[in-house]
Amino acid sequence: MASPAVCRAADAPRFPVVFVLGVAHCGSTLLGRLLGQHPQVLCVGELMRMDEAVAARLPCTCGVPVDECPFWRPRLAALRAETGLDYRRFGVDTYRRLAQECGKALAIDLSKTRIWRRTRWWRNRGEGYIFLVRDSRGVLASAVREHKGFDRLLPRHLKWMRRLARFAARKGDRALTLYYEDLCRAPEPELRRVCTFLGLEFAPEMLRPADGVQHLVHSSASRYSKTAIEIRLDERWRQELSADQISRIEAGMRRVRVFRARLGSAR
Repeated sequence: MASPAVCRAADAPRFPVVFVLGVAHCGSTLLGRLLGQHPQVLCVGELMRMDEAVAARLPCTCGVPVDECPFWRPRLAALRAETGLDYRRFGVDTYRRLAQECGKALAIDLSKTRIWRRTRWWRNRGEGYIFLVRDSRGVLASAVREHKGFDRLLPRHLKWMRRLARFAARKGDRALTLYYEDLCRAPEPELRRVCTFLGLEFAPEMLRPADGVQHLVHSSASRYSKTAIEIRLDERWRQELSADQISRIEAGMRRVRVFRARLGSAR
């Protein structure tokens, strides 16, 4: 149970937009669905990948292609006019406008590594960051499940984790580190901690991610994150990875600060 000091939130959101940093398969869609249930939050999914979603006619989480989605279709023209759907032109005001149009206090974007590419040279523009960290064994197992090459992915994954950790550290109190495993094992205390960081009161509906329809762009198709009714920890890596793969991943994790203190307890 979180302490009263941790549960207490400010009267108004601290940020107009919060960007979720992380790597592919880190659990960002699940986090977005949880936060998107808050009555003051608009979760847009990976908005900085809207260009890819439109070009490939990828479905919104409502089930239809984003350019036919009843939420995004009437907003695409304004978004194109402002940004050309070029993520390098997305700014805080882009998200502020979308949130205000929907009567929300803040927007959440899940674009992960693309956020790093867009905002790494920004000075403080009022934005916040959540660095979502998932055990590398789970991340790599998900990638291998999609028939991606393990030998190529492992060093790339570790490089990105070090890069994102340094970035989050530079942001100071404007960045919150959140572990996927903690979120799944103890969702209410962790969501209360996130709400305190955001400056929002905790909303119980955040614990019911399957309630209602959300409109996330370029989101994961995994049933563990997209349609699951219960918040459930995905540890399929224990059965799917070989002993050699696990050993190599753990050796790499020991060289990344955000994993060192947790590796032994995550076995």
